[in-house]
Amino acid sequence: MAWDYYQRIRLVDDSNGLRTYFPSFSFYEPTGHTYVSGYWTSNMGNGYGMTITVPPGYPDECPSTYISYPSPLQGYMGWRTIESYGTSHDMHTWKTDQPGWVKICTYRPEHWSVEHSMLKIVEKGLLWIVAYECHLQDGKPIKNFLIDA
Repeated sequence: MAWDYYQRIRLVDDSNGLRTYFPSFSFYEPTGHTYVSGYWTSNMGNGYGMTITVPPGYPDECPSTYISYPSPLQGYMGWRTIESYGTSHDMHTWKTDQPGWVKICTYRPEHWSVEHSMLKIVEKGLLWIVAYECHLQDGKPIKNFLIDA
């Protein structure tokens, strides 16, 4: 993929921000199928992989965010996988297009703005993980632990 001048500047800014604030997250394949990937350990000591695909229209187009590890991501008491919820407001998920990965809702595409950055997407992804771990404790929907904004 050939990024235009404006996009290259934006990707460099986002990359610098990730390196500063989330050093375990990096850009990969900057001239191909570009994505951000990283690993985070929660306060409960559980490790999670997150992958964010960078669409050709970025930063004007909303990226997709996935929990890529562990896979499958189990729900409360292991009764079902989080992926099986598909598009669900209760669980803040979208129907996935990457089998085995949970596609989480960080931004609704119609609410996406060029003002949002990869830093905000990673932050919202980490908040989703914290809410997911709360769901694991009592089975309540993830939306109960997040503020819609």
